[in-house]
Amino acid sequence: MNKRKEIIKAYKDRKLRGGVYKITNTLNGKYLIGNSANLKGAQSRFQFAVTTGSAVHSKLQKDWKELGAQAFTFEVLEELEQKPQQSQAEFMDDLKTLEQLWHTNLDASKEY
Repeated sequence: MNKRKEIIKAYKDRKLRGGVYKITNTLNGKYLIGNSANLKGAQSRFQFAVTTGSAVHSKLQKDWKELGAQAFTFEVLEELEQKPQQSQAEFMDDLKTLEQLWHTNLDASKEY
């Protein structure tokens, strides 16, 4: 019973590593930018979508079906660690701001 409490505490105390990622269509250069409080989870969802052949995002659906999952790559653009005093909402706001900064640095005409 005590072990369970330790596991729960460790889970709650873990440091979240979020960030901004880019999914790129390698055949036409179009991309989709997103953010996640759990980058490993976002990468796992992408890998699952590649394995199952289902598009990871509705904006990619048409090209995903026509070109196949192999035409897409997942890239972490920037990582951010949640600060101990930071709430989940504040962390998500920081991730959204970081994503917006990345939008200004990339060619908007190639965005899905």
